[in-house]
Amino acid sequence: MNPRKILFRVDASLKIGTGHVMRCLTLAEALRDRGCECRFICREHPGNLIDLISERGFTAHGLPSAEAELGLEHDSPAHAAWLGADWHKDAAQTRKAMGDVTVDWLVIDHYAIDERWERELRPFCLKLMVIDDLADRNHDCELLLDQNLVEGWQDRYRGKVPKTCALLLGPEYALLQPVYADLHDRVPPREGPIRRILVYFGGADTDNLTGMTISAFRSLKTDDVSMDVVINPAGPHTAYVQELAGKDKRISLHERLPSLAPLMTRADLAIGAGGATSWERCCLGLPTLIITVAENQRPIAEELDRTGLAQWLGHKDDIDAELLSRTLQMTLDTDTPPVYTQLCYALVDGRGAERVASFLLIDAQTPLKARLARLDDENILLQWANDPLVRKYAFQPDAIDPDTHHKWFHERLGDYEKCRLYILETENEFPIGQVRFDKIEDGWEISYSLDPRVRGRKLGKSLLQKAISTFKENTVQTRIFARVKDINIRSCRLLEKINFQIKNKNGNISVFILIP
Repeated sequence: MNPRKILFRVDASLKIGTGHVMRCLTLAEALRDRGCECRFICREHPGNLIDLISERGFTAHGLPSAEAELGLEHDSPAHAAWLGADWHKDAAQTRKAMGDVTVDWLVIDHYAIDERWERELRPFCLKLMVIDDLADRNHDCELLLDQNLVEGWQDRYRGKVPKTCALLLGPEYALLQPVYADLHDRVPPREGPIRRILVYFGGADTDNLTGMTISAFRSLKTDDVSMDVVINPAGPHTAYVQELAGKDKRISLHERLPSLAPLMTRADLAIGAGGATSWERCCLGLPTLIITVAENQRPIAEELDRTGLAQWLGHKDDIDAELLSRTLQMTLDTDTPPVYTQLCYALVDGRGAERVASFLLIDAQTPLKARLARLDDENILLQWANDPLVRKYAFQPDAIDPDTHHKWFHERLGDYEKCRLYILETENEFPIGQVRFDKIEDGWEISYSLDPRVRGRKLGKSLLQKAISTFKENTVQTRIFARVKDINIRSCRLLEKINFQIKNKNGNISVFILIP
Protein backbone atom coordinates (compact mmCIF):
# COMPACT_ATOMS: atom_id res chain seq x y z
CA MET A 1 0.00 0.00 0.00
CA ASN A 2 1.42 3.38 -1.00
CA PRO A 3 2.08 5.79 1.88
CA ARG A 4 -0.32 8.67 2.26
CA LYS A 5 1.15 11.95 1.07
CA ILE A 6 0.88 15.04 3.26
CA LEU A 7 2.06 18.48 2.12
CA PHE A 8 2.57 21.46 4.47
CA ARG A 9 2.48 25.08 3.26
CA VAL A 10 3.95 27.07 6.15
CA ASP A 11 6.50 29.83 6.71
CA ALA A 12 8.84 31.13 9.39
CA SER A 13 10.61 34.50 9.43
CA LEU A 14 11.88 37.20 11.76
CA LYS A 15 8.41 38.78 11.50
CA ILE A 16 6.27 35.62 11.50
CA GLY A 17 8.31 33.80 14.15
CA THR A 18 9.02 30.08 14.31
CA GLY A 19 5.90 28.70 15.99
CA HIS A 20 3.97 27.81 12.84
CA VAL A 21 6.76 25.69 11.40
CA MET A 22 7.55 24.06 14.75
CA ARG A 23 4.00 22.86 15.32
CA CYS A 24 3.76 21.62 11.72
CA LEU A 25 7.00 19.69 12.23
CA THR A 26 5.50 18.08 15.32
CA LEU A 27 2.43 16.99 13.35
CA ALA A 28 4.57 15.81 10.43
CA GLU A 29 6.67 13.65 12.75
CA ALA A 30 3.52 12.10 14.24
CA LEU A 31 2.27 11.35 10.72
CA ARG A 32 5.62 9.96 9.62
CA ASP A 33 5.50 7.57 12.59
CA ARG A 34 2.23 6.30 11.08
CA GLY A 35 3.81 5.64 7.69
CA CYS A 36 2.99 8.89 5.90
CA GLU A 37 5.24 10.77 3.48
CA CYS A 38 5.39 14.44 4.46
CA ARG A 39 6.83 17.39 2.51
CA PHE A 40 7.06 21.13 3.15
CA ILE A 41 6.82 24.20 0.95
CA CYS A 42 8.19 27.37 2.56
CA ARG A 43 9.17 30.81 1.32
CA GLU A 44 12.79 31.75 1.83
CA HIS A 45 12.12 34.68 4.17
CA PRO A 46 14.95 35.97 6.38
CA GLY A 47 14.79 33.75 9.45
CA ASN A 48 13.18 30.79 7.65
CA LEU A 49 13.56 27.27 9.04
CA ILE A 50 14.06 25.34 5.80
CA ASP A 51 17.42 23.95 6.99
CA LEU A 52 15.84 22.75 10.25
CA ILE A 53 13.03 21.02 8.35
CA SER A 54 15.65 19.20 6.27
CA GLU A 55 17.61 18.28 9.40
CA ARG A 56 14.44 16.66 10.75
CA GLY A 57 14.40 14.40 7.67
CA PHE A 58 11.72 16.08 5.54
CA THR A 59 11.92 17.40 2.00
CA ALA A 60 11.51 21.18 2.03
CA HIS A 61 10.99 23.14 -1.19
CA GLY A 62 11.88 26.83 -0.96
CA LEU A 63 9.94 29.54 -2.77
CA PRO A 64 11.79 32.74 -3.79
CA SER A 65 12.32 35.28 -1.02
CA ALA A 66 9.83 38.06 -0.40
CA GLU A 67 9.29 40.77 -2.98
CA ALA A 68 10.16 44.33 -2.01
CA GLU A 69 6.67 45.69 -2.69
CA LEU A 70 3.44 43.73 -2.88
CA GLY A 71 0.34 44.81 -4.73
CA LEU A 72 -2.21 43.63 -2.20
CA GLU A 73 -5.94 43.59 -2.89
CA HIS A 74 -8.22 45.73 -0.72
CA ASP A 75 -9.87 42.68 0.84
CA SER A 76 -6.65 40.82 1.60
CA PRO A 77 -6.19 39.19 5.03
CA ALA A 78 -4.69 41.39 7.72
CA HIS A 79 -1.39 39.50 7.52
CA ALA A 80 -1.28 39.25 3.71
CA ALA A 81 2.17 40.84 3.51
CA TRP A 82 3.62 37.87 5.40
CA LEU A 83 3.15 35.72 2.30
CA GLY A 84 5.96 37.47 0.42
CA ALA A 85 3.92 37.53 -2.81
CA ASP A 86 0.32 38.17 -3.78
CA TRP A 87 -1.90 35.16 -3.20
CA HIS A 88 -2.27 34.39 -6.93
CA LYS A 89 1.50 34.12 -7.36
CA ASP A 90 2.01 32.15 -4.16
CA ALA A 91 -0.69 29.67 -5.15
CA ALA A 92 0.88 29.23 -8.60
CA GLN A 93 4.36 28.76 -7.14
CA THR A 94 3.03 26.27 -4.60
CA ARG A 95 1.24 24.35 -7.33
CA LYS A 96 4.44 24.16 -9.39
CA ALA A 97 6.45 22.98 -6.35
CA MET A 98 3.92 20.20 -5.72
CA GLY A 99 4.72 18.57 -9.05
CA ASP A 100 2.35 16.06 -10.59
CA VAL A 101 1.43 14.36 -7.32
CA THR A 102 -2.06 14.73 -5.87
CA VAL A 103 -1.59 14.77 -2.09
CA ASP A 104 -3.96 13.14 0.38
CA TRP A 105 -3.89 16.18 2.67
CA LEU A 106 -2.69 19.72 2.00
CA VAL A 107 -2.06 21.34 5.40
CA ILE A 108 -1.93 25.16 5.52
CA ASP A 109 -0.62 27.05 8.55
CA HIS A 110 -0.40 30.67 7.42
CA TYR A 111 -2.23 33.83 8.50
CA ALA A 112 -1.89 35.25 4.98
CA ILE A 113 -3.85 32.49 3.23
CA ASP A 114 -7.63 32.42 2.91
CA GLU A 115 -10.36 30.70 0.91
CA ARG A 116 -9.26 32.18 -2.45
CA TRP A 117 -5.81 30.56 -2.27
CA GLU A 118 -7.34 27.34 -0.96
CA ARG A 119 -9.79 27.06 -3.87
CA GLU A 120 -6.91 27.36 -6.33
CA LEU A 121 -5.15 24.35 -4.81
CA ARG A 122 -8.24 22.17 -4.21
CA PRO A 123 -7.96 20.21 -7.48
CA PHE A 124 -4.50 19.01 -6.44
CA CYS A 125 -5.31 17.54 -3.03
CA LEU A 126 -7.90 15.05 -1.84
CA LYS A 127 -8.53 17.01 1.35
CA LEU A 128 -7.42 20.33 2.78
CA MET A 129 -6.66 21.21 6.39
CA VAL A 130 -6.15 24.68 7.88
CA ILE A 131 -4.32 25.42 11.13
CA ASP A 132 -5.40 28.83 12.45
CA ASP A 133 -5.41 30.96 15.60
CA LEU A 134 -7.20 34.11 14.42
CA ALA A 135 -10.67 33.31 13.04
CA ASP A 136 -10.40 36.52 11.00
CA ARG A 137 -11.00 35.19 7.46
CA ASN A 138 -12.95 32.57 5.53
CA HIS A 139 -11.57 29.14 4.64
CA ASP A 140 -12.50 26.43 2.15
CA CYS A 141 -11.38 23.24 3.86
CA GLU A 142 -12.44 19.83 5.18
CA LEU A 143 -10.74 20.31 8.53
CA LEU A 144 -9.77 23.30 10.69
CA LEU A 145 -7.59 23.10 13.78
CA ASP A 146 -7.38 25.90 16.34
CA GLN A 147 -5.58 24.75 19.47
CA ASN A 148 -6.25 27.90 21.47
CA LEU A 149 -8.50 28.68 24.40
CA VAL A 150 -10.15 32.07 23.96
CA GLU A 151 -13.52 33.57 24.80
CA GLY A 152 -16.17 32.14 22.47
CA TRP A 153 -13.74 29.54 21.12
CA GLN A 154 -16.46 27.02 20.25
CA ASP A 155 -18.37 29.37 17.95
CA ARG A 156 -15.86 31.76 16.44
CA TYR A 157 -15.49 29.88 13.13
CA ARG A 158 -19.23 29.75 12.51
CA GLY A 159 -19.87 31.11 9.01
CA LYS A 160 -16.15 31.18 8.21
CA VAL A 161 -15.83 27.54 7.08
CA PRO A 162 -18.12 25.19 5.08
CA LYS A 163 -20.91 23.56 7.09
CA THR A 164 -19.32 20.18 6.41
CA CYS A 165 -15.92 21.27 7.77
CA ALA A 166 -14.71 19.30 10.78
CA LEU A 167 -13.44 21.44 13.67
CA LEU A 168 -10.73 20.42 16.12
CA LEU A 169 -10.84 23.18 18.72
CA GLY A 170 -9.08 23.74 22.02
CA PRO A 171 -5.84 22.81 23.80
CA GLU A 172 -6.59 19.08 23.76
CA TYR A 173 -5.42 19.32 20.13
CA ALA A 174 -2.34 21.44 20.87
CA LEU A 175 0.51 20.23 18.65
CA LEU A 176 3.18 19.49 21.25
CA GLN A 177 6.23 17.28 20.91
CA PRO A 178 5.77 13.74 22.34
CA VAL A 179 8.08 14.49 25.26
CA TYR A 180 5.39 16.74 26.77
CA ALA A 181 2.84 13.91 26.97
CA ASP A 182 5.52 11.70 28.52
CA LEU A 183 6.42 14.30 31.16
CA HIS A 184 2.84 15.37 31.83
CA ASP A 185 2.22 12.47 34.20
CA ARG A 186 5.69 12.52 35.73
CA VAL A 187 6.42 16.12 36.75
CA PRO A 188 5.33 16.68 40.39
CA PRO A 189 3.12 19.70 41.14
CA ARG A 190 5.04 22.91 41.77
CA GLU A 191 4.76 24.21 45.29
CA GLY A 192 6.79 26.33 47.64
CA PRO A 193 9.33 29.04 46.82
CA ILE A 194 10.57 29.92 43.33
CA ARG A 195 14.19 28.99 42.79
CA ARG A 196 14.53 28.74 39.00
CA ILE A 197 13.07 30.93 36.23
CA LEU A 198 12.80 30.13 32.51
CA VAL A 199 12.72 32.96 29.99
CA TYR A 200 11.69 32.43 26.34
CA PHE A 201 10.04 34.93 24.01
CA GLY A 202 9.97 32.88 20.83
CA GLY A 203 12.31 32.46 17.92
CA ALA A 204 12.36 36.13 16.85
CA ASP A 205 11.90 38.48 19.85
CA THR A 206 12.34 41.56 17.67
CA ASP A 207 11.30 43.75 20.63
CA ASN A 208 14.10 42.43 22.85
CA LEU A 209 11.81 41.46 25.70
CA THR A 210 14.47 38.93 26.67
CA GLY A 211 16.93 41.76 27.34
CA MET A 212 14.30 43.67 29.32
CA THR A 213 13.55 40.61 31.45
CA ILE A 214 17.24 40.06 32.20
CA SER A 215 17.56 43.71 33.22
CA ALA A 216 14.57 43.38 35.53
CA PHE A 217 15.99 40.24 37.11
CA ARG A 218 19.46 41.74 37.57
CA SER A 219 17.94 44.56 39.63
CA LEU A 220 16.77 42.00 42.21
CA LYS A 221 19.13 40.89 44.97
CA THR A 222 18.20 37.22 45.00
CA ASP A 223 21.27 35.01 45.18
CA ASP A 224 19.17 31.88 45.69
CA VAL A 225 17.26 32.25 42.39
CA SER A 226 18.74 31.32 38.99
CA MET A 227 17.52 32.05 35.46
CA ASP A 228 17.63 29.99 32.24
CA VAL A 229 17.32 32.13 29.11
CA VAL A 230 16.65 30.60 25.68
CA ILE A 231 17.81 32.66 22.70
CA ASN A 232 17.98 32.43 18.94
CA PRO A 233 21.62 32.79 17.84
CA ALA A 234 20.41 34.54 14.68
CA GLY A 235 18.11 36.91 16.56
CA PRO A 236 18.49 40.68 16.11
CA HIS A 237 19.36 41.32 19.77
CA THR A 238 21.41 38.23 20.58
CA ALA A 239 24.73 40.04 21.03
CA TYR A 240 23.17 42.48 23.52
CA VAL A 241 21.52 39.67 25.47
CA GLN A 242 24.76 37.70 25.61
CA GLU A 243 26.64 40.72 26.93
CA LEU A 244 23.99 41.49 29.54
CA ALA A 245 23.67 37.89 30.77
CA GLY A 246 27.44 37.49 30.95
CA LYS A 247 27.53 40.04 33.76
CA ASP A 248 25.40 37.87 36.08
CA LYS A 249 26.53 34.41 37.20
CA ARG A 250 22.93 33.52 38.09
CA ILE A 251 21.95 33.54 34.39
CA SER A 252 22.54 30.68 31.94
CA LEU A 253 22.00 31.08 28.18
CA HIS A 254 20.74 28.26 25.94
CA GLU A 255 20.38 28.06 22.16
CA ARG A 256 19.47 25.54 19.44
CA LEU A 257 17.48 23.40 21.87
CA PRO A 258 15.46 20.54 20.34
CA SER A 259 12.85 21.09 23.04
CA LEU A 260 12.11 23.42 25.94
CA ALA A 261 10.70 20.54 27.99
CA PRO A 262 13.85 19.72 30.04
CA LEU A 263 14.23 23.35 31.12
CA MET A 264 10.51 23.59 31.88
CA THR A 265 10.61 20.59 34.18
CA ARG A 266 13.39 22.21 36.21
CA ALA A 267 11.79 25.66 36.35
CA ASP A 268 9.45 27.02 39.03
CA LEU A 269 8.34 30.02 36.97
CA ALA A 270 8.33 31.00 33.30
CA ILE A 271 8.35 34.43 31.70
CA GLY A 272 7.43 34.55 28.04
CA ALA A 273 5.04 35.42 25.24
CA GLY A 274 1.47 34.21 24.79
CA GLY A 275 1.83 32.01 21.73
CA ALA A 276 2.03 28.25 21.23
CA THR A 277 4.52 27.88 24.10
CA SER A 278 1.60 28.63 26.45
CA TRP A 279 0.31 25.10 25.92
CA GLU A 280 3.73 23.55 26.55
CA ARG A 281 3.93 25.41 29.87
CA CYS A 282 0.39 24.38 30.79
CA CYS A 283 1.11 20.74 29.92
CA LEU A 284 3.95 20.70 32.46
CA GLY A 285 2.11 22.81 35.03
CA LEU A 286 4.60 25.68 34.90
CA PRO A 287 3.39 29.00 36.42
CA THR A 288 3.88 31.81 33.90
CA LEU A 289 4.07 35.58 33.59
CA ILE A 290 2.93 36.43 30.06
CA ILE A 291 3.84 39.50 28.02
CA THR A 292 2.01 39.38 24.70
CA VAL A 293 4.02 40.28 21.60
CA ALA A 294 1.30 40.08 18.90
CA GLU A 295 -2.36 41.05 18.71
CA ASN A 296 -3.52 37.46 18.24
CA GLN A 297 -1.91 36.56 21.57
CA ARG A 298 -4.08 38.99 23.55
CA PRO A 299 -7.30 36.89 23.65
CA ILE A 300 -5.29 33.78 24.59
CA ALA A 301 -3.51 35.59 27.42
CA GLU A 302 -6.78 37.15 28.61
CA GLU A 303 -8.45 33.75 28.88
CA LEU A 304 -5.46 32.14 30.60
CA ASP A 305 -5.39 35.02 33.08
CA ARG A 306 -9.17 34.88 33.64
CA THR A 307 -9.10 31.16 34.35
CA GLY A 308 -6.08 31.38 36.65
CA LEU A 309 -3.80 29.40 34.33
CA ALA A 310 -1.25 32.20 33.90
CA GLN A 311 -0.74 35.86 34.81
CA TRP A 312 -0.95 38.28 31.91
CA LEU A 313 1.15 41.36 32.65
CA GLY A 314 0.06 43.21 29.51
CA HIS A 315 1.10 43.87 25.94
CA LYS A 316 4.73 44.53 25.06
CA ASP A 317 4.13 48.29 24.69
CA ASP A 318 2.77 48.53 28.23
CA ILE A 319 5.66 46.84 30.04
CA ASP A 320 9.08 48.15 31.02
CA ALA A 321 11.94 46.76 33.10
CA GLU A 322 10.88 48.65 36.23
CA LEU A 323 7.30 47.31 36.15
CA LEU A 324 8.53 43.81 35.40
CA SER A 325 11.05 44.02 38.26
CA ARG A 326 8.33 44.93 40.76
CA THR A 327 6.03 42.17 39.53
CA LEU A 328 8.81 39.63 39.60
CA GLN A 329 9.74 40.56 43.16
CA MET A 330 6.11 40.15 44.30
CA THR A 331 5.94 36.78 42.55
CA LEU A 332 9.14 35.59 44.22
CA ASP A 333 7.74 36.62 47.59
CA THR A 334 4.73 34.31 47.11
CA ASP A 335 4.87 30.52 47.25
CA THR A 336 3.30 28.58 44.36
CA PRO A 337 0.10 26.71 45.39
CA PRO A 338 0.01 23.08 44.09
CA VAL A 339 -3.55 23.57 42.81
CA TYR A 340 -2.13 25.68 39.96
CA THR A 341 -0.34 22.70 38.42
CA GLN A 342 -3.45 20.57 38.74
CA LEU A 343 -5.53 23.12 36.82
CA CYS A 344 -2.97 23.20 34.03
CA TYR A 345 -2.67 19.42 33.87
CA ALA A 346 -6.43 19.11 33.42
CA LEU A 347 -6.36 21.49 30.42
CA VAL A 348 -3.47 20.07 28.37
CA ASP A 349 -2.22 16.48 28.39
CA GLY A 350 0.28 16.79 25.54
CA ARG A 351 -1.37 14.25 23.24
CA GLY A 352 -2.79 16.73 20.75
CA ALA A 353 -0.48 15.81 17.86
CA GLU A 354 -1.37 12.16 18.35
CA ARG A 355 -5.08 12.99 18.22
CA VAL A 356 -4.78 15.17 15.12
CA ALA A 357 -2.62 12.64 13.25
CA SER A 358 -5.08 9.88 14.09
CA PHE A 359 -7.99 12.02 12.90
CA LEU A 360 -6.33 12.78 9.56
CA LEU A 361 -5.84 9.08 8.84
CA ILE A 362 -9.19 7.66 9.96
CA ASP A 363 -10.84 5.56 7.24
CA ALA A 364 -12.89 2.39 6.80
CA GLN A 365 -9.84 0.25 7.64
CA THR A 366 -9.06 2.01 10.92
CA PRO A 367 -9.28 -0.50 13.81
CA LEU A 368 -11.91 0.47 16.36
CA LYS A 369 -12.49 -0.50 19.95
CA ALA A 370 -15.69 -0.30 21.98
CA ARG A 371 -15.90 0.68 25.63
CA LEU A 372 -18.81 1.41 27.93
CA ALA A 373 -19.59 5.10 28.32
CA ARG A 374 -18.17 6.95 31.33
CA LEU A 375 -19.33 10.03 33.21
CA ASP A 376 -16.82 12.20 31.32
CA ASP A 377 -18.51 11.29 28.01
CA GLU A 378 -21.60 13.34 28.83
CA ASN A 379 -20.65 16.47 26.87
CA ILE A 380 -19.59 14.76 23.67
CA LEU A 381 -22.71 12.56 23.69
CA LEU A 382 -24.86 15.68 24.00
CA GLN A 383 -23.01 17.26 21.06
CA TRP A 384 -23.58 14.16 18.94
CA ALA A 385 -27.23 13.94 19.98
CA ASN A 386 -27.91 17.55 18.97
CA ASP A 387 -26.18 17.34 15.61
CA PRO A 388 -28.74 18.57 13.01
CA LEU A 389 -28.60 15.36 10.97
CA VAL A 390 -29.15 13.21 14.07
CA ARG A 391 -32.13 15.34 15.12
CA LYS A 392 -33.56 15.12 11.58
CA TYR A 393 -33.77 11.33 11.74
CA ALA A 394 -34.63 11.06 15.44
CA PHE A 395 -38.17 10.11 16.50
CA GLN A 396 -38.23 13.29 18.61
CA PRO A 397 -36.53 15.92 16.43
CA ASP A 398 -36.36 18.77 18.96
CA ALA A 399 -32.94 19.70 20.33
CA ILE A 400 -32.12 18.24 23.75
CA ASP A 401 -31.35 20.68 26.55
CA PRO A 402 -28.35 19.93 28.83
CA ASP A 403 -30.43 19.33 31.99
CA THR A 404 -32.68 16.79 30.29
CA HIS A 405 -29.66 15.04 28.79
CA HIS A 406 -27.85 15.00 32.14
CA LYS A 407 -30.75 13.26 33.86
CA TRP A 408 -31.23 10.78 31.00
CA PHE A 409 -27.51 10.02 30.79
CA HIS A 410 -27.13 9.28 34.49
CA GLU A 411 -30.22 7.05 34.46
CA ARG A 412 -28.83 5.04 31.54
CA LEU A 413 -25.37 4.65 33.09
CA GLY A 414 -26.95 3.44 36.30
CA ASP A 415 -29.09 0.74 34.65
CA TYR A 416 -26.68 -1.77 33.09
CA GLU A 417 -29.39 -4.44 32.91
CA LYS A 418 -31.48 -2.36 30.53
CA CYS A 419 -28.99 -0.17 28.71
CA ARG A 420 -25.51 -0.66 27.24
CA LEU A 421 -24.05 2.56 25.87
CA TYR A 422 -20.77 2.12 24.01
CA ILE A 423 -18.28 4.72 22.84
CA LEU A 424 -16.42 3.66 19.71
CA GLU A 425 -12.92 5.03 19.35
CA THR A 426 -9.67 4.50 17.52
CA GLU A 427 -6.74 2.68 19.08
CA ASN A 428 -5.40 6.15 19.99
CA GLU A 429 -8.66 6.84 21.85
CA PHE A 430 -10.15 9.33 19.39
CA PRO A 431 -13.95 8.96 19.81
CA ILE A 432 -15.79 8.55 16.52
CA GLY A 433 -19.33 7.63 17.57
CA GLN A 434 -21.71 5.84 19.93
CA VAL A 435 -23.87 2.73 19.76
CA ARG A 436 -26.63 2.13 22.32
CA PHE A 437 -28.54 -1.05 23.16
CA ASP A 438 -31.83 -0.61 25.06
CA LYS A 439 -33.63 -3.66 26.55
CA ILE A 440 -37.20 -3.81 25.28
CA GLU A 441 -39.27 -6.90 26.16
CA ASP A 442 -37.48 -9.92 24.66
CA GLY A 443 -34.85 -8.03 22.67
CA TRP A 444 -32.45 -5.13 22.48
CA GLU A 445 -33.06 -2.07 20.31
CA ILE A 446 -29.91 -0.70 18.72
CA SER A 447 -29.30 2.95 17.81
CA TYR A 448 -26.15 4.78 16.79
CA SER A 449 -24.60 8.05 15.68
CA LEU A 450 -21.29 9.08 14.17
CA ASP A 451 -19.26 12.10 15.15
CA PRO A 452 -20.12 14.54 12.32
CA ARG A 453 -16.40 15.27 11.92
CA VAL A 454 -15.78 11.76 10.52
CA ARG A 455 -18.79 11.45 8.25
CA GLY A 456 -17.98 10.46 4.71
CA ARG A 457 -15.16 8.12 5.74
CA LYS A 458 -17.28 4.93 5.51
CA LEU A 459 -17.04 4.15 9.21
CA GLY A 460 -20.67 3.18 9.87
CA LYS A 461 -20.22 -0.51 9.08
CA SER A 462 -17.16 -1.05 11.27
CA LEU A 463 -18.70 1.05 14.06
CA LEU A 464 -21.82 -1.14 14.24
CA GLN A 465 -20.01 -4.44 13.76
CA LYS A 466 -17.51 -3.70 16.53
CA ALA A 467 -20.23 -2.58 18.94
CA ILE A 468 -22.43 -5.62 18.21
CA SER A 469 -19.58 -8.09 18.66
CA THR A 470 -18.59 -6.46 21.96
CA PHE A 471 -22.20 -6.45 23.13
CA LYS A 472 -22.65 -10.15 22.29
CA GLU A 473 -19.53 -11.08 24.25
CA ASN A 474 -21.12 -9.67 27.40
CA THR A 475 -24.80 -10.51 26.95
CA VAL A 476 -26.63 -13.82 27.08
CA GLN A 477 -29.80 -12.88 25.22
CA THR A 478 -28.82 -11.04 22.07
CA ARG A 479 -31.92 -10.62 19.87
CA ILE A 480 -31.18 -7.24 18.30
CA PHE A 481 -33.53 -5.04 16.30
CA ALA A 482 -33.58 -1.48 14.99
CA ARG A 483 -36.26 1.06 14.11
CA VAL A 484 -35.44 3.51 11.32
CA LYS A 485 -37.37 6.23 9.52
CA ASP A 486 -37.77 5.38 5.84
CA ILE A 487 -36.28 8.75 4.87
CA ASN A 488 -33.04 7.68 6.55
CA ILE A 489 -31.97 5.76 3.45
CA ARG A 490 -28.29 5.49 4.42
CA SER A 491 -29.04 3.82 7.75
CA CYS A 492 -31.46 1.42 6.11
CA ARG A 493 -28.83 0.37 3.58
CA LEU A 494 -26.15 0.12 6.25
CA LEU A 495 -28.27 -2.23 8.38
CA GLU A 496 -28.88 -4.46 5.38
CA LYS A 497 -25.12 -4.63 4.73
CA ILE A 498 -24.47 -6.07 8.20
CA ASN A 499 -27.19 -8.74 7.99
CA PHE A 500 -30.25 -6.92 9.30
CA GLN A 501 -33.54 -7.68 7.51
CA ILE A 502 -36.85 -5.83 7.56
CA LYS A 503 -39.29 -7.58 9.88
CA ASN A 504 -42.25 -5.22 9.52
CA LYS A 505 -43.26 -1.63 8.88
CA ASN A 506 -45.18 0.76 11.08
CA GLY A 507 -46.20 3.76 9.03
CA ASN A 508 -43.01 5.49 7.87
CA ILE A 509 -40.83 3.44 10.23
CA SER A 510 -39.14 0.16 9.25
CA VAL A 511 -38.29 -2.42 11.91
CA PHE A 512 -35.12 -4.41 11.19
CA ILE A 513 -33.96 -7.58 12.94
CA LEU A 514 -30.41 -8.92 13.01
CA ILE A 515 -30.17 -12.36 11.42
CA PRO A 516 -27.72 -14.61 13.37
